[in-house]
Amino acid sequence: MLFFPTPYPDELLFSLCSRYYVRSGNISYKGTLDDLYSNRNLTASISLPSGISSLIKNMPPFSKMNEEQVIHQHTLFLFNSAFLPYKRAKTIFTEMCSNDGKGVYVRSGLNASEVKQNEFIRYCKDCMQEDRELYGELYWHRNHQISGIHCCLKHYTPLYDSNIKVVGSNKHRFAIPTLENCSAKKSVLDGVAEKTRLEYMMHCKKLKKSILQILEQPYVHHPLEWFDQKYRNKLANMGLAYYTGRVKQKDWRKYFQTIYSEEVLHLFHSPLRGNQDWLSQIVQKNRKSFHPVRHLLVMLALELTIEEIFKKSLPQPFGQPNYPCQNIVCEYYNVPIIENVFITLCEKTKIPIGTFTCPKCEFSYTRRGPDQNEADKFRRTRVKSYGSLWERKLQEFSKSGIGLRELSRRMGADPNTIKRVLNSEEEGGLEIGKTEEFVKEDRQSWLALQNRYSHKSTKQLRELEKALYMRLYRNDREWMEENSPKSPRRSLAERVDWYKRDEEVLEKVIEVIENLLKQEEKPVRVTISKVGYLIGERSLLEKKMNKLQKTKSYLKEKVETIAQFQERRILYTINQFRNSGEDLIPWKIMRIAGIKDCDKWLNFINKKIENR
Repeated sequence: MLFFPTPYPDELLFSLCSRYYVRSGNISYKGTLDDLYSNRNLTASISLPSGISSLIKNMPPFSKMNEEQVIHQHTLFLFNSAFLPYKRAKTIFTEMCSNDGKGVYVRSGLNASEVKQNEFIRYCKDCMQEDRELYGELYWHRNHQISGIHCCLKHYTPLYDSNIKVVGSNKHRFAIPTLENCSAKKSVLDGVAEKTRLEYMMHCKKLKKSILQILEQPYVHHPLEWFDQKYRNKLANMGLAYYTGRVKQKDWRKYFQTIYSEEVLHLFHSPLRGNQDWLSQIVQKNRKSFHPVRHLLVMLALELTIEEIFKKSLPQPFGQPNYPCQNIVCEYYNVPIIENVFITLCEKTKIPIGTFTCPKCEFSYTRRGPDQNEADKFRRTRVKSYGSLWERKLQEFSKSGIGLRELSRRMGADPNTIKRVLNSEEEGGLEIGKTEEFVKEDRQSWLALQNRYSHKSTKQLRELEKALYMRLYRNDREWMEENSPKSPRRSLAERVDWYKRDEEVLEKVIEVIENLLKQEEKPVRVTISKVGYLIGERSLLEKKMNKLQKTKSYLKEKVETIAQFQERRILYTINQFRNSGEDLIPWKIMRIAGIKDCDKWLNFINKKIENR
């Protein structure tokens, strides 16, 4: 080629090639393909064209354009590949450079996506007016071609469909925007309710920054699970997920629907269709990719920015390692030396609990999360294990005659802990108090507790005095087991008189069913479960019916089929209409009675009306 048009801002490669076609004087599209790509069989694709390397080779001398510049600035590659793993995005880039781009749309996920590709190339009337004034000609804009975005991100006015098809027409054609092919009188948002249109425009304004960011600059590609982890961490901070990663799907869906109406989601080609639709899956661990528009909708709902999604590392409830040792007698005290944290959840509150263990002194402590600031790293909830170094230092200090308060200060533990540890040692120890004395006091307290609550079990006593129970459990377990309330032995079940039981149950069943079948009461279907529920013997009727022969025979006669229940509903409705003096209109009777199969019941209703 001796010349190639200078690109305009945000111009599609298809538009550049179309401008070349017009200026070159070629009378055929294939001649233009030969000039541009040296290949007449290439498809003039709109979003993700191929043959880029061949195009660069055919550029005029001294041209500074390269493959990356063309693909990043004049195609939708950056937008459509932003949320894909590196290898897949690299493969798409490579195939776009090659002359064989058959797999590009499949690898990008666009072919299988529920977010529909635009049928026609789109344009903005305000942009066309500006382009004519600034450049003297028109061109196709990239950001007008994003699926699900039906308005111009500059003027916030609805886009229009041109006459140029994106797919399904001559795959070798080129066309610049003209007054003839851009003559649509109705925008793509015509027919949309005003309230929905305003809401949709509001969301597009909020999405604009993120859309243009991923459209105009490359970001680091991450594995698919990177994004769902980001979302789940944010949901956990909002109380919509647990810190284990499990999302409270009902709460998440309810929250999402407060952000977007159903009508607006349809405009974004992202309607919600059930418990396992895209909204549930995008925050789950899976290997499925999702259309960028759906990622952007979730990001906007969670108030996540592009930088937070792509640049920041995954947030953790206890921040990033390393973590400080909290052992006051360790040379690494308050030094970030702990590389890993073991995270569990509190059984009651479901908040994260981190366990940190120093690799040098074996001091282990826990902290309730999540951390709110950097200072929280130096906070601890409780000590799980003091470790060998701490215990050794305690013995050394105790033998030097230091008082309890000073010893407590030096060891970073309260006096009761110091007492417990020293008295549990088999050898040596500070004579602060005899272990036997503490145990004797605890025994007396345990016996006094039982006298005070003589009717309570061991488990119930434990809930009243957890600390006392644990001390005895650790230090005097055998005595505690011998001197605790004994569980009553289960007596052998008495033999059931099923004949008598049958008579008693039958009497209750008859009374309940007669009440259910009263004509003046709103119909309730007679089923075994319903009757069992009303007499308080549902399990008995469902599991032991064969032992209740009289009850079984009676229920067999009285239990209603669906058709019988429908008939009773119709008769009740007719009776209500008559009592209120309302006209007996068949369709109205069926609607009030909740009958859907109209043809089946129409003759029956007409007969009942005639026989009044």
